[in-house]
Amino acid sequence: MAYDCFGAGQKVTQTVYHGKSWQDKDVKPDEMYRVFLAVYQLHQMLWYLNEAALLIPAADIDGVIESAIQDLNRLTRQTPEALLKLDLEACREKTNRLLKEVWHRVQNTVKSTVEPQKSVDFIGKDFKKAVLDGQDFSMSLLIAANLEGCSLGGANLLGADLRDANLKNADLRESIFLTQAQVNTAKGNAYTKLPEFITCPKTWRK
Repeated sequence: MAYDCFGAGQKVTQTVYHGKSWQDKDVKPDEMYRVFLAVYQLHQMLWYLNEAALLIPAADIDGVIESAIQDLNRLTRQTPEALLKLDLEACREKTNRLLKEVWHRVQNTVKSTVEPQKSVDFIGKDFKKAVLDGQDFSMSLLIAANLEGCSLGGANLLGADLRDANLKNADLRESIFLTQAQVNTAKGNAYTKLPEFITCPKTWRK
């Protein structure tokens, strides 16, 4: 299953609705679902910011990152009414600006031996065994791309579409902004190296 709600479902039921579920009589299912979507987006932003806070190249802006994390955490604990009125686009723009700053710091520390990828469309592209350290694949289409045996140290994978991408024997340990949901849609094996906070899908271990 590729879906990952970043813990938003638990936050909505336990914190926002104080342990209630959509089946309770005094809860409006439609409202709860819309609140969930808002909290899901906030938690997705938090996922990236929490990773950014751990990156050594971004240590000089650690205070800014921590402040942004606290602000978003505070927003996730608001009432359903407040969450539905929240300007999520403004939150996303602020987060993206900060993530770009982090990415540039990471990129400057990576010694890349290949030219930067200028496209975002890599559907079916064969990168087999390429050194892709420090490449910016954010929001790229890597559907069914062959990344077998590739090195992706410091590669930016924020929002990249990895459906059916071949990650067998690839090294993604030092890639940044990779999520469990992305990995779950790709194809890998027991030799694929993932960041420590990403779980290897069971189908890869066969």
